[in-house]
Amino acid sequence: MAAEAKKNEDEAEGASGSAGKGSPIPWILVTLLCGGMGVAVPFLMPPSSEAPADEPKPQPIFEPPDPDDTAFVPFESVVVNLNEGQLTRYLRVTVTHQVPKEEEEDIVLKLEEKRAVLKNWLLNQISDKSLEEIRGGAGQNRLRREVRDQFNSVLFPDGYDRIFNVLFDEYNVQ
Repeated sequence: MAAEAKKNEDEAEGASGSAGKGSPIPWILVTLLCGGMGVAVPFLMPPSSEAPADEPKPQPIFEPPDPDDTAFVPFESVVVNLNEGQLTRYLRVTVTHQVPKEEEEDIVLKLEEKRAVLKNWLLNQISDKSLEEIRGGAGQNRLRREVRDQFNSVLFPDGYDRIFNVLFDEYNVQ
């Protein structure tokens, strides 16, 4: 009888011990089901027909200007020490802007009006560059893009770029 009681206790402990451990299969199924629903919800929602009011309007696609419809507006020459440890290197650069011919007079007036701000920015921007950052075609192109973007944002806060290109008349590193 003692052996039979011992056997019944072992079976009871085994039954209660295995009930606490459980199989991982239901948890895996629940995880997969939740993940699948999370992925599917965006596809099941109807698309909204209205764009949010705080989203900016898309910029018009930039088309290269016809060379006959553009004018070239010179800015001026700047000489800047580069960000080198011993300050022995400098860059002399002269900038010219390619603009629409019909807006040339307006742009010349705006450049004159903001000349001090733009020249100060240009001096600071170049003085932060090292020789490696301005070397080669890639460095020049990066600097041209930076100058074009900054001049457009300062001169034309409406977001419509009127300076198509920035050209370097002079680019001397010593």
